[in-house]
Amino acid sequence: MYPELVFTLGDTQIAVSTHALAVAAGVAAGFALALRRARDAAPVLTAAAATALAALAGAHWLFRVMHGGEGRFWTGGLASTGGVAAGLAAVWVAARLTRRPAGELLDALVPAGLLALGVGRIGCFLAGCCYGAPSALPWAVVFPELGPPARHPLQLYSAASDLALVLLVHPERAPAGTIARRTCIGLGLVRFALEFLRDPAATDALVDGWLTLPQAAALLLVGGAAFGLRAPASFDYGIAAEDESACPTRRA
Repeated sequence: MYPELVFTLGDTQIAVSTHALAVAAGVAAGFALALRRARDAAPVLTAAAATALAALAGAHWLFRVMHGGEGRFWTGGLASTGGVAAGLAAVWVAARLTRRPAGELLDALVPAGLLALGVGRIGCFLAGCCYGAPSALPWAVVFPELGPPARHPLQLYSAASDLALVLLVHPERAPAGTIARRTCIGLGLVRFALEFLRDPAATDALVDGWLTLPQAAALLLVGGAAFGLRAPASFDYGIAAEDESACPTRRA
């Protein structure tokens, strides 16, 4: 594992966290994808910045709540469950403030957020956190800080599944929000399944031996997204419609 990269500048050594680098690279890649998928770049760029900050803050806040930490501003790790929840909430708020359709922003930002999450998972692998249960498979990994036995490289499973979902969910002509909902359903199902391969010491159990916090959050994500897929088309409009003809209920 390579939790840090050390650089020497003159007489000074600078250590940089590989996890932090991966998170930064993921956020940058997410911004690029969001702008590529955006119909209107300006509101998407604003919403992407707010979403990235909210997701990082939410992920760190949940980690501190679950595991504690020192009193300094930024200590401890990140819990992706908190990041996903805070990120989705930030997109909704951004849609209200920019008077844009929430579904339209979500279609651009949810796959972008998933790309950022997938790249960030590579940093988890390099840092040796979020490890899997013991495994005899040929690609199982011995994490230096844990020692034998070899374990599932669960971080790489998560990264591969996240990136595969981004590739599978292509932009298409569909009601606003459809891409985001399909992405959320895929993420929730994959995350629920992968939790069965995680070491119990590397997750948060809600019902011992039955249900973990990430699994409960995954079920909520799938349920919320599936309900949205059955919602009528007017669900994606509201105050964001610029032309009253696009929302006939306004004339009633």
